[in-house]
Amino acid sequence: MKMKIETTVLNGVLQKILNITDKRTNIPILSHTLIRATDRNSIEISATDLEISFRTEIGAQVESPGITTVSARKLLEIVRELPYEHIILEDLPASRLLVHAGRARFELQTIPAEDFPHLNFHAEAEFSRCDASLLRKSLSKTLYGVPAEEDHFSVAGLYWHSVEPGFLRFVSCDGHRLAICQVPEESFPNLGIEQGIIIPRKGAQEIIRVLEKENEASLSIDENCLILKTPGTILSIQLLDAQFPEYQVIIPEERPFSIELSWEGFFSALKRMAVLTNQRWRHVRFTVRENMLELEAGNPEIGNADDVLDVEYQGEEFTIAFNVRYVMDTMQSIESEIIRFEWLDAFHGGVFVGSEDPDYFSLVMPMIVS
Repeated sequence: MKMKIETTVLNGVLQKILNITDKRTNIPILSHTLIRATDRNSIEISATDLEISFRTEIGAQVESPGITTVSARKLLEIVRELPYEHIILEDLPASRLLVHAGRARFELQTIPAEDFPHLNFHAEAEFSRCDASLLRKSLSKTLYGVPAEEDHFSVAGLYWHSVEPGFLRFVSCDGHRLAICQVPEESFPNLGIEQGIIIPRKGAQEIIRVLEKENEASLSIDENCLILKTPGTILSIQLLDAQFPEYQVIIPEERPFSIELSWEGFFSALKRMAVLTNQRWRHVRFTVRENMLELEAGNPEIGNADDVLDVEYQGEEFTIAFNVRYVMDTMQSIESEIIRFEWLDAFHGGVFVGSEDPDYFSLVMPMIVS
């Protein structure tokens, strides 16, 4: 096997698969990428962690076809450091792969391709075109609320289900915050997710990566897998078999109190408060009183900070504390110049919505601060 590939193209593909191959495992082959050179002046690059499988096809000058596997991370680290327009990959005896560019030579240990797991990309599945940019945006706006690990109170996945006729929802909830992005069902036709599916956190991250520079995409659900197909790339994600929490019950139906804030001014104030927080002292305290919002943060080890924002408010004084990072994550997902902070009482948390982003909703639960 011998081929010549554009350095930037190979670098981009290896960056996309790194999160898949870097999973901690006792199976060495899973840290490798499968490279298959055909006689069509193209190569296939694949990766899997047995739950997520990825394959893409890129152009290359194939001198002799073949197939091998090599460490995805080490190949990427080499490619990053080579300042040449093209790279040559060539099989060597004794299970070695030569990476050659200019006068630089690297030899990497390989594992026989027959040891690589069989990849099922659901060739018989029926695919439907979808709105690729809306899919990426919806996942990006809710991913932050997916817990890193599953526990008794939450699922480490993003819930996608149908709601009122004509709409679908992306929902994430980690027990401390809830994020919802609602989209038209017509943007994802014939998908059949009325009962809902749960996309694992890592799977959602991979979809976002694949769609970073793609304008066309198709989706299918087959054998409890969500399959994403773009021109030249296919991604298969094993869906979670779990019961997503009844998130609707924590949303206060009535939120009689609210204030409006400038996105830029509010986020800047949060960043200032965050300077004096740490892992132990993470809170920012909101105090709403007549025509003002006071923010307070700090800890005995470093010091204290406070700031005041002008708002339109006439009512009883209200105080609540939040994890400052949670509120900042929420703010970074709202696409609106004006933010509305709504509440019922100090026990139900705070709702954050944007007047120019009506399809996005976030609830942040309060912190108990002595």
